[in-house]
Amino acid sequence: MPFSRAMSRRVAGLLGLLGAGLLVALGPTSGCARAADCKRNSDCIRAYCDDGTCRVDCVDPKLDCPRGYTCGPTAQCEPPTDASTSDAGGDAHEAGGAGGADAATDASGGDGAPIDAATGRPALTPCASDGDCAASLLCRPLAKGAASRCTRACALDADCTSGTRCLTVGAETYCAASDVGRACSPASAAASCNAYCTQQGYCTVGCQSGADCPNGYGCMGVGTPSTRVCVRAEATCSTAGSPGTAACLGAAFCDESASMIVGGCTTGCASASDCPRRAAGLSPWTCGADGLCRRPADVFGPLPQGWAPTEWFCAPPSFTQVVDLCSDAQHLDFVHGNIPPPPSPIDCSPSNPMTTSGASTDACVDSCRYQGGCAWGYACSAIGALGASGQRIGLCLPTGGAEIGLACARDGDCVFGLCYQGRCSRDCTADGACTAGSTCTAVASPTATDYVEGQLYSRCL
Repeated sequence: MPFSRAMSRRVAGLLGLLGAGLLVALGPTSGCARAADCKRNSDCIRAYCDDGTCRVDCVDPKLDCPRGYTCGPTAQCEPPTDASTSDAGGDAHEAGGAGGADAATDASGGDGAPIDAATGRPALTPCASDGDCAASLLCRPLAKGAASRCTRACALDADCTSGTRCLTVGAETYCAASDVGRACSPASAAASCNAYCTQQGYCTVGCQSGADCPNGYGCMGVGTPSTRVCVRAEATCSTAGSPGTAACLGAAFCDESASMIVGGCTTGCASASDCPRRAAGLSPWTCGADGLCRRPADVFGPLPQGWAPTEWFCAPPSFTQVVDLCSDAQHLDFVHGNIPPPPSPIDCSPSNPMTTSGASTDACVDSCRYQGGCAWGYACSAIGALGASGQRIGLCLPTGGAEIGLACARDGDCVFGLCYQGRCSRDCTADGACTAGSTCTAVASPTATDYVEGQLYSRCL
């Protein structure tokens, strides 16, 4: 639905519109995508088309589906099958996404490769008990309600693979999934989040700086006594009229500065290091003299990761620059793996107060750094190209249920959000970690543009 710059015609039920205040309870939010008109399943993102509406039946099969079922690429519960013999078909391509649902495991670890009983399974490989895993590894659910995978005991986040954090879950401290953004209930936080559940209904984790959080989240102290956690800035707000400031920490945290076409929440800061972090090479957030994080000049709106369709506007003061309203100014068609052009025609006259919707499958996508990773349901994979240089950057793309090595048609089919040449893979650039039967392999014949955060881009093959 198009938005008014003045927000007077805003819809109250937007993504990220949660309760007032941010009190942290011990205890993950996965936001639900907005319904969109459709004619076929391919018109939907990680959903299926039912009587003209995109619907989602499942996200996590352990929580949403019958025992033994998986959550398919169209977000429907599917009965057990021999996934190793299936053929997803489709064009071979590469793109990446984070977090997400686990596929049913088998004796080989889920990817059809034999397991060496003497050495055990490496980190991230599905498992049934500690004995399945390599020495010093544990077999634990990486998130509440998820299937178990081999993981490490830890003392610091640096001990963990990308996308996981060193967390104390129950009586143990090990590398668990970063479930920031997963939906939760404060009343049952311990059953739904690895660390904390906010009063707004999403999981979060502790942090030292914004670099520890997914893009779109800043790091700040909340509650009494104050606890530094990742706080969501990807949410719309208005200090007058709908939707109000309930998604923010209060009216003072609603950014309606002249550069913002649609008002968005922000977080507090003592320095820019507290603010959300974009991919290396993109213009950074700054910390204002008022102690609030401010978006860079190329960002004009707060629409969160996964919002579809995108919304576009002709930016003032010239009203000639067509821009999207995504929180990170990035967008991607998750279904077809391309970057759609802006809608055309678009009314750029100063008298037009309304935004224009993009293609139905064009969604907002956040860039990412490996340290902060991505919000729940997405994984950080460096398949993006930055400007004319073509430099790789990480993008947060959706995840699915197929293990590394299994057939895929798009990134959203895969547990680790990366489909490469028709088989599921994983971006292992930062940690070298691959599941049993696959090896972390650097890009062949690299050029200067194949380095990500100073490291040569690598994937599990």
